[in-house]
Amino acid sequence: MPKKLLPIFCLMCFYLQSSAQQESQYSMYMFNQLLINPGVTGTEDYMDTKIGFRAQWVGVDDAPRNFFATYHTPIRKNKPEFDDIKPLPWHGLGGFATGEGTGPLTKYKMYGSYAFHLPISNKLVFSMGTFLGFQNYNIDKSKLRFSDNQTDNVTSGNLSTISPDGSIGGWLYSRHLYVGFSILQVFDNKIKFNDVTTSNSRLNRHYFFTAGYKIKLDEKWALVPSFLVKGLSPAPIQFDLNTKLRYRDKMWFGMSYRNKDAFVTLLGMTIDRRIDIGYSYDYSISELNKHNSGSHEILVGFHIPNKKVPSSHSYFW
Repeated sequence: MPKKLLPIFCLMCFYLQSSAQQESQYSMYMFNQLLINPGVTGTEDYMDTKIGFRAQWVGVDDAPRNFFATYHTPIRKNKPEFDDIKPLPWHGLGGFATGEGTGPLTKYKMYGSYAFHLPISNKLVFSMGTFLGFQNYNIDKSKLRFSDNQTDNVTSGNLSTISPDGSIGGWLYSRHLYVGFSILQVFDNKIKFNDVTTSNSRLNRHYFFTAGYKIKLDEKWALVPSFLVKGLSPAPIQFDLNTKLRYRDKMWFGMSYRNKDAFVTLLGMTIDRRIDIGYSYDYSISELNKHNSGSHEILVGFHIPNKKVPSSHSYFW
């Protein structure tokens, strides 16, 4: 390996072996499950578009900043799935793009998604989906700083690499329940810069398991508890515990706990069943607590009605 590439290569090895950094962190994933599970593609009765931005660990230099945009829609679905008649199977198509910057390193991901939905009964549906796309990593060497404060040709120019990527996921859901599992970065690809690679720098597989249930309290209020378990060997398992209170399907607020990381406050509203607006604030409880003022996330969603399926609201989130 050329000596001038060694510091950059070490940086990539550290980044790609860090479970907290390989997959972007989201606090409002339960309102946009397509970010972590392709089986969600086509679950709604409408065309679902969401965009968002997250600023993590505000106050920490070069902390992660990322954006996302997702879209999915049902194909050949001619009726709402949860009525008195069992629907026929249908398809879902969609995709998403994300971008994240962390100091000298930027990462972009773009995927198409597909899912097949098989009704088990008139009340319960199972879908299986996949993502296919790529990840692009870029290193701006001019932003690298070393302990001796020297600058030379090591810190000039940029490095970039593109790696194909894919994921799989399953989604079981009804009007009030969802259960999902997924494996992201399923190819477990190695990352290669300028013909330099090693088995230690790779896109490791990530495992997710999630579930939630909508409890109707009365005609106006509903409670939605949920959880998410995240795994990446050999890192310890991380989990989220969430609860959300929803008022007339128009306003909602809730709390989340991410073990060894943060408490999260969630707020949002739905306007005319067509526009979703959400905000979350993370209060760090890790060792970073003394060095940041929290993390902020904003989400905006649009429901585009399907002429063949009149319903235009989410059943379970």
